[in-house]
Amino acid sequence: MVIQGNWSEIAGRIVHGLGVQPGELIYVRDHTGRFELLPEVLLAIELAGATPLPQIDPAEYMERLWAGASIEYLSQWDRRRLEWTQQCDRILVLAGAGPDMRNAPAEALQAWLMADERLVALENERLLPFLLVAIPTARRAQQLGLSPAELDAHVLPALAVKAEVLQGHIQDVLQAVHGHAHFTIRTDSGNGGKEHELHLYQGDRHWLSDDGLIDDADRAAGAIASNMPAGSIYTTVVERETHGSLYLPSAGDAKDVVFHFDSGRLVRIEASTPSAAQALEAVFDSHSGEPRRVAHIGIGLNPALRRPIGWTLVDEHLFGGMFLSLGENRYMGGQNESSLNVDYFAPAPIFLAGGREVMAGGVIHPRVRPYTK
Repeated sequence: MVIQGNWSEIAGRIVHGLGVQPGELIYVRDHTGRFELLPEVLLAIELAGATPLPQIDPAEYMERLWAGASIEYLSQWDRRRLEWTQQCDRILVLAGAGPDMRNAPAEALQAWLMADERLVALENERLLPFLLVAIPTARRAQQLGLSPAELDAHVLPALAVKAEVLQGHIQDVLQAVHGHAHFTIRTDSGNGGKEHELHLYQGDRHWLSDDGLIDDADRAAGAIASNMPAGSIYTTVVERETHGSLYLPSAGDAKDVVFHFDSGRLVRIEASTPSAAQALEAVFDSHSGEPRRVAHIGIGLNPALRRPIGWTLVDEHLFGGMFLSLGENRYMGGQNESSLNVDYFAPAPIFLAGGREVMAGGVIHPRVRPYTK
């Protein structure tokens, strides 16, 4: 297990996971403001023979930028950053708590969002290897109702799990799903509530895996994006064939959410309150393309994660959990175009491949190896 606060070790795992090569330019976006980590990451990149290009913009910084910068500047916020993105070889994002957009001036926020959308479009066009890392911060801990020390203790060991450990679990589950094209996710709201079934079809798509290491084999298979904590398998699905319903304990700020799908699209949202459902609808309505189509589904396989904490980027790798992504998926071989790419987490569903139960209640069949530190 990683020693809590051993940022040098974590930085080394991050740079190894991104697959940094000598002579490359690495675009580093630090959204955390956790400056005990950033110098270690930059140093690890240089020790690998590459050059880091850091961009430092934690949540508080972005909130002040939207409030104080001119509309003219925000509308061209991407101008130089497009040049950086065109020049760089890989992208590393250190993610903490996101900025609060609710109090941002509407015109300023819209100008910035359009600029950011152009950056994302160029990243997708260039198919740049992309590593997104969950880094605990004080603001994120407060949002989750945890102390900073508790959040560190939960996340840091999961960040440090070695790729070869994850690969063992991944191979076991890939064998269980291989050869099946119809998948069913069963979720239950509990307390005698209704059981929901979501049916998805893989067609000629393939399962990809996330072991926290973007190597040549991943890039050849179209798996250019990875997360840390890592540990999952995932696949795009036929865009127009998903149907049924899915229960989620939470989705954003909404609780007790049910997504209803028909002909591949999210057609109705239920939540604990009508206003919460409307807020979720507004998120999808604010994006271009097809934000209501399933981008991909995945199974979490990180053995250091055994309970959800409410942070999707971490929870979706929880051993025996599942995640469902909506929106853009062309970067992993799908056919759906959207300015949205958002993941939702189901903690312990029943998952069937070709009618065979692969997973239920956080237990995966067949039995997989125990975690060894």
